[in-house]
Amino acid sequence: MVVTFDRIGEWDQESLADTECHLHSMMERLRAILAMPTLTAAIFVEIAAIYNNVAYIFLYLESNEAHVRYDELLPWRAAFFDDADLTEALVRSIEGFRCDDLSLEASRQNYLAHLRRPSRHDNLIAARAAELQTAAKAVLQDIRTDQTALLRSLGIDPGSGDPVATFYRLSSRTEKVAVRAKLGLIWEKVRDRRLDDLTDLIDQQVILRRQSSAAVGYPSVLARTLELCRVSEADAVRFTDRCVHGAMASHRALEEEIRKLTGAIDRPIDHFGNYVHRLTGGRRAPLFRLDGCLAFLAEVGRAAFGLDFVRLPTRSPHVIAFGVTEGGHDVGAINFDLWHSGKRSSNRTTGIRNRLDYAGVVQRPVAYVSCRFDGGREGGLITFQNVHSLFHEFGHALNHLLIVTRLPDRSGLEYLPLERLENLSMWFEKWAFHPELAEAFALDATAREGLILCQQVKGLEYRRTHLERAVTAALDLEVHRHSTASLAEVYPELQERYGLANHCTLGDFLSSFTWPMFQAHPGANFAYLWGAADSARRFSPVMTTSVAAVGPPHEVRRQFRSCFNFDEPSDEPDSGAIYEFYEKIVPGTAPGWAAA
Repeated sequence: MVVTFDRIGEWDQESLADTECHLHSMMERLRAILAMPTLTAAIFVEIAAIYNNVAYIFLYLESNEAHVRYDELLPWRAAFFDDADLTEALVRSIEGFRCDDLSLEASRQNYLAHLRRPSRHDNLIAARAAELQTAAKAVLQDIRTDQTALLRSLGIDPGSGDPVATFYRLSSRTEKVAVRAKLGLIWEKVRDRRLDDLTDLIDQQVILRRQSSAAVGYPSVLARTLELCRVSEADAVRFTDRCVHGAMASHRALEEEIRKLTGAIDRPIDHFGNYVHRLTGGRRAPLFRLDGCLAFLAEVGRAAFGLDFVRLPTRSPHVIAFGVTEGGHDVGAINFDLWHSGKRSSNRTTGIRNRLDYAGVVQRPVAYVSCRFDGGREGGLITFQNVHSLFHEFGHALNHLLIVTRLPDRSGLEYLPLERLENLSMWFEKWAFHPELAEAFALDATAREGLILCQQVKGLEYRRTHLERAVTAALDLEVHRHSTASLAEVYPELQERYGLANHCTLGDFLSSFTWPMFQAHPGANFAYLWGAADSARRFSPVMTTSVAAVGPPHEVRRQFRSCFNFDEPSDEPDSGAIYEFYEKIVPGTAPGWAAA
């Protein structure tokens, strides 16, 4: 759920001030380094780590800008990345020595090339891209304003909450089919009132990417992005095509289920909220113990990967930290940064976040995990959505710790090909559906029923978004592999190819193109589907296996070796596994796997 705030809350203000202190200290250290007469390889590693950390901070702030205002920190981003004098000083310092270690020398050369790359043309493109992104976000805000006005005209005030979530609750509790249908049509009309403006801005961004890619010799934007992947364009197109066909079949099946239960004939997905409301009987979802959730994750991590977890002290009540060991040897640490009262600050880092053993300095990786938790709940209780989110982020954290090769200019998972970034995290999130989870939470019979209810609703939510995710990936892929076509030209081709008419419209997908992932890696959104398929294929057998029997760890590590080593191939997963997994979570019954 997206929440907007008119001002920064007291806790966020405090946390942002803390973040600014970290930025200030890193800048002071950077200037002290650049004042040194000569540099060493170890100092180069520190420079790269500083810039890695700064980029990491602003990546997370941008990814969650709806939750916290960070305008006051933007001058720091300009100070690190847009200061020509500072960049020139970095180039002079880094080009003045060589590293004996071959991997470090390769990193130094790559970093120099990166620093020297920006030209006046590059800077103009970057400035124009920022302008277009700001304008697109302004249009999205105007759409939210229009939606809020519509709700108020219906006598509903969403306050500072997300108008989409408020409308969903309204529709789900509206009994008459005709009224829900009318509400759906009005809502879409309001959303698409600014469709042309948003489409035009996104198309301008695509054109700018094409110009930038062509200027450095790439035949398309996608070709440039695929340099960060281990799959070809043909592989990506074939896999995405299979995903859309599978999602379309799953979507039609869900539409038929909705028709049978709600009586809706046309546009059945508009009645999805009411469908879920009827299935659940209006029952409230229970809350679950955070400590039980963490204990279950530690049990899975031990059984699957041979890791042990020890709770570490932290300075903040909103951060839970664990030291991770293997056979008594340190592997690294995980910091779970829990959101407070629905708000968050950036993840921040100190020192070098990757594993380093160089020139007598040993630094183990620290994985920083952000979770959308409400820290105001008493008794350490969290929602099932929190559980699911924590499981997903825990997978990212372990992936970060277990990466085989590390370079100072690449942070954690940046080392992996894009299509493999979500494999392990999405495998871990599926443990939220495992039959033994109820034991970890020590649930009584009533609470067990509540857990099954949560699992079923989450499964339905995934089924609801299958088509949206697949078509978004296809649209992203097609427009960025094309040399001239606009979104408005690409979408009708997809609509005809897959029979999308009466199931979705272009307006369902546009907001996704403003997200950081789409901005950073245009054309590569198929990576989410890749992770979903790979994890579903691997996890389905686990649903009938106890946690204790999921190992042995050396075999699990072998199976997941592509998650830890860039040089492993990216084997295309079966796209059908995505849809089969969630269709087994049958409404009204226990999940559709046989008991372990």
